[in-house]
Amino acid sequence: MIPLPKSFDENEWFVLITLFIMIAFTLYLPRRFPISLTILICLFAIFIANLSDHLFATSITNFYNIMDSRKYELFDYLLYLLYAPFVYLFVYQFEKWNLKGYYILLFLIGWSIVGTVFEWVSHLFKVFHYKEWKIWYSLTAYLITQPLTLLFFTFLKNSYHTNQQSK
Repeated sequence: MIPLPKSFDENEWFVLITLFIMIAFTLYLPRRFPISLTILICLFAIFIANLSDHLFATSITNFYNIMDSRKYELFDYLLYLLYAPFVYLFVYQFEKWNLKGYYILLFLIGWSIVGTVFEWVSHLFKVFHYKEWKIWYSLTAYLITQPLTLLFFTFLKNSYHTNQQSK
């Protein structure tokens, strides 16, 4: 069984409220992608967040802790779910704006800044407890993971269209 937090405080409220708002906002948007693409994009976001935390917040590196404990609890998993609507909005905007050339670079920089600011706000609500981690490391991490996300999205979209044309 997944343990509950020892105390229900500001970080749990922050995760719940933000998750609710982001999911509601995402569901409000007109559908742009097939459900299969949406599910894969969301799973990719959760995977990247989990992988990053395993690389940087484990006992070996221990740059930061998440939520109230070093051990997984319910709100750690809910926090990972929060990455899905953010990445969905990221690829949604990318697709809607049909960016090319240098605009893609500006888009990536802009969203990396947005991600870093959101992470800093999360830190203020004690979602992240930094030890050796500096907030600008997060900017670097987003500048790496977001292009990978766009590559994954483009691959999925092209594969989907190829499959649809071959039917």
